[in-house]
Amino acid sequence: MLRLTIILTLLYFFNSCSNPDNKPVIVDKRISSPESDTASHEKYEEQKKISTNACVFDNPDTSLSNIKLRDAESATTVLKVKRLNGDTTYNFCSQDKKQLLSVTVHPGDYYSQVSIFKVKYTDQIKSKATTLSIGNFATEKLIKLGLTKKEVITRLGNCYSASDSTSKSITINYILEDPEDSRTKLLERQNMPIYYATYVFKNDKLVEFEFGFEYP
Repeated sequence: MLRLTIILTLLYFFNSCSNPDNKPVIVDKRISSPESDTASHEKYEEQKKISTNACVFDNPDTSLSNIKLRDAESATTVLKVKRLNGDTTYNFCSQDKKQLLSVTVHPGDYYSQVSIFKVKYTDQIKSKATTLSIGNFATEKLIKLGLTKKEVITRLGNCYSASDSTSKSITINYILEDPEDSRTKLLERQNMPIYYATYVFKNDKLVEFEFGFEYP
């Protein structure tokens, strides 16, 4: 009995030393901003910003090098083709063969009705890519390869989220869904559910971007 009393006394003594105020230890489970990692902190702030109801992306690009989204006439004129079939992606290269443009026509759409544009640098142009007399593929908001992240955000606004963020690269994403499209009415006019835009940066230079309508 004496031995048990001594053991209990020692346990109480050590517990009091480790927690002198004898208060319960509270573990704070709230998510905090990762201040120690600049890239992670930036992504945290962007994700928090885009999740707020007050932030709505309402400044979308709708054309590339005078080709308008889902406008067959502009596509055939600029790309110099008779028609683009549905459920197909077509590849074109810039005049210097350093940039690749991919255009996608969704299944069931009219001929040459482009719904997605994708532009990226390329060292080896695909064999079936048609060369166009265009130096740089650019949107109506003058977004093109080589811009900085700040330059892109200045043109499109701050309502974006970030992904794949590292010290040398980051991807930013914009999205427009019903019923948030109250300003441009873009989705209503095109009878499409979602518009998205994605921009990939490496060493703060835009190396790839894609935008358009998801397949409904």
